[in-house]
Amino acid sequence: MWRAGLAAIVFSLATAGVASAEPRVSPGDGAVVQPWVEGVDPVLENRLFYATYGALQTHNVLKVYVFSADGYETAGIRFSGRVPHAQRDLTVEELSREAVILVRTTFDDFPQVQQLDVWATIPIAPSEQTSEESTVFSVSALRSVYDHVSVRTDVTDLGFLNAFGRVWIAPQVPR
Repeated sequence: MWRAGLAAIVFSLATAGVASAEPRVSPGDGAVVQPWVEGVDPVLENRLFYATYGALQTHNVLKVYVFSADGYETAGIRFSGRVPHAQRDLTVEELSREAVILVRTTFDDFPQVQQLDVWATIPIAPSEQTSEESTVFSVSALRSVYDHVSVRTDVTDLGFLNAFGRVWIAPQVPR
């Protein structure tokens, strides 16, 4: 039986042209579940990941989640609070800037999303996980609020996020 399965795999690889050990996924392709996909809509999650990953200068989007309840779409984006390939954590200003980019990109490019939760985490050694929290920043944003504040140009990034009324910053975040 395993020979039949092996033969089918060999046949499909031989007839597919060049075979790749890693499947290539385009932003619109939801057929392959990627490590950043965690919710219930892989196609939308892949699109959201590519849109937000490309929008951030540091490219540190870790996970995306999309859920739907009776047509009400919610999304979550977790990003790294640490500068990639460095041992420096992002400051409040940097976290705020990245969160604003994630909120704007999601609500501007995905009109079906009505609520977005964005949070930053930092890697914590397993021995320290009981004494230190890995989530260092979070904001919950509603589209109805976004529609009112998105046109304002006279606010700082943190001011923009505070308009949603749900911003949390851990005390250990560099100021």
